[in-house]
Formats: sequence, structure tokens, C-alpha cells
Amino acid sequence: MPERYEITDTSRTRVGQTDCWQVRQKRPDGGYHVTLFPTSTLEWRAAEYEIDYTTEEGLATILDMVLHEPFIPDPIEHRGQDPAAARGLTAPSTEAVHGLAIGDEAPITLHNAPDRATARAAHLERIDHAKRTRVHVVGPGQPHGKPTSARGSAPDALAAIRADHGITAEGVAAKTAMVEQARRQLAAALAHTPPPPHGPTGFPESFTTAMWDAAVPRRDEAHRASSGEDPQ
Repeated sequence: MPERYEITDTSRTRVGQTDCWQVRQKRPDGGYHVTLFPTSTLEWRAAEYEIDYTTEEGLATILDMVLHEPFIPDPIEHRGQDPAAARGLTAPSTEAVHGLAIGDEAPITLHNAPDRATARAAHLERIDHAKRTRVHVVGPGQPHGKPTSARGSAPDALAAIRADHGITAEGVAAKTAMVEQARRQLAAALAHTPPPPHGPTGFPESFTTAMWDAAVPRRDEAHRASSGEDPQ
């Protein structure tokens, strides 16, 4: 049974030179958890996972991702328990990391996914698993469903972010270009690296692309919180 974290307030803050959003949540034990992330994170998710931020559903998906990513174990380091891999979402690794060699079968991430749609499916599978088994972040009066939806009579806990998300078509296009460039470079390295004797014997012809995996919580260096509160 997952723990229920209820959003109490949302605010803007700065960590060094980085503009951030801070989302405070009340835990079942009465303490507080703070999710702190750069404001640019929202635009990165739209680009990384090819999400239409101009729709209510798309923006809700992005916010839902960001709020639950801190509760997702590194899918490569914990690949034996990765829910996406358990559903067959695997591909040759483009990096030698956590005991894997380049070409070894690994969970799908932005690094090695054949396309961003597949990476999105794997990431959403991990988000859903975290919500079912670890922590479910909700808005006031919303015990079930996405906390990021503005529908219904309950207060919109994330109204400030929704109104000032800062995502632009130009920003998404620029970040998408960077994501795809990084994915092409990783794919090229994979294509020119012979698979190990114990690994795959070849690579799918459709494999063309893969960047860092946004599912890994430590990627956001600005994750901090004020003293006495549990940061992520």
C-alpha cells in the first residue's frame, strides 16, 4: 500500500543561480516532504518524452512525472526489479554502467530507447509502479487519481505552476534537438562496439537513437530543501 503525500503549497525559489519550483507535501506521519526542481525541468520533460504540454492532459502528465520521479529507483542499477523491464521494455545498453557492458540487454531509458515514445512508455510504467507501491502524491481532497489534474471541485494544488510553467515551443524544440543529438551519439557508439560474447548477437535495424534518463532522481542537482524537511 503506497503512502499518500498531500500537496499543501507550491512556491518559487532559487538555489544558487537556478530558478526552482518547490512543492511541499504532508506525509502520513505528519511530517513534510519537499520536491524541489528547476523550473526548466518541465520543458525538459516535454522534450525528452515528446509530451504535448499545450493540452491539460499533457501538462498533467509532466507534473505527475516530476512529482513521482524522486520515488523511482535507478532502473539500470536496480534492473532486476524494474517494472518496465518486467513488461519487456528492454534494449541493448548504450553505456557501460552498473555492471553492464555496452550491448548488454538493459531496461529501456532515454539512453537506449529506439524512440522517445518507447522511452515515455517505460518512464510512465515506472511512475505508475511508484504510485501503486511507494508514494502517491495528491492534491487536497484528492485521494485517488493524478494530483496534477485541474478538473473537479477540489482546489488546484499546482495552479501556480500550471499558470506559469514557462514551457515554450522554441524551448522544447531546442531541448529536443539536444536530446536527439545525444541519443544519436550514444547509438553510434553502440553500433560500432562489438557485443560481448555473453551479450546480444546484433542490433535491430530500426535502432537509431537514446540522453540521460530523466527517471534517475539524482540528475537534478538543484534538489534541496529547508532544514527539518525531507527533500527530494
